[in-house]
Amino acid sequence: MNNHKFGWIVGSTISTIIVLLLTLLITTCVHKTRSPSSTQEKITIKEEVYKLRDKPTRFKPNTYMPKLKESKASGAIDLSTFSPGKSLVFVDDSRAWWESDHDKNDTEDDHSMYITMEAPLRRLIDLISEQNAILKIQDTYRASGIHNPHSLHKEGRAIDLTCDKLGLEELAKLCWMVGFDWVYYEAKAKGGAHVHCSVKRSEN
Repeated sequence: MNNHKFGWIVGSTISTIIVLLLTLLITTCVHKTRSPSSTQEKITIKEEVYKLRDKPTRFKPNTYMPKLKESKASGAIDLSTFSPGKSLVFVDDSRAWWESDHDKNDTEDDHSMYITMEAPLRRLIDLISEQNAILKIQDTYRASGIHNPHSLHKEGRAIDLTCDKLGLEELAKLCWMVGFDWVYYEAKAKGGAHVHCSVKRSEN
């Protein structure tokens, strides 16, 4: 075999090996970056990112978690330490329904809430959107009006929620999972059944 033919065979073999290695590398990368296909896989990823709590097996009407009074779980109201300008943030997400955007007879703004409320609320919107449902934010910060004098709504640390295409028990379970400090499935509320959640003050 002359040197020219030998060199051609060696070169052809090396080229084939390189093509095979590149194909294997591309296939491996695509497999690793492919989005999860099932809902369960998506939830697992969010559990890792958000460190979600375990989902309760039941959340009966007119019960709350943890089994403490709200003033113990989230802390009692203290307006002397509250400043709307420093304590509240504006939150918006087009995937959710905000009551104050549709209520023309009320000056309330449901987008305003205490700073520690934002993270669990955004997690909740993510999870509910994955189930093709719509979270409805009914009430957040109210300086005065319908709530009792000790209501955490007066500090923006409480939020009232319902949901389209998702039952209130399931909503309550998800509210607990995403990290609200107190979750109450309030089935006998005067304004209608809803899930009431609240958060602790910021430590900063």
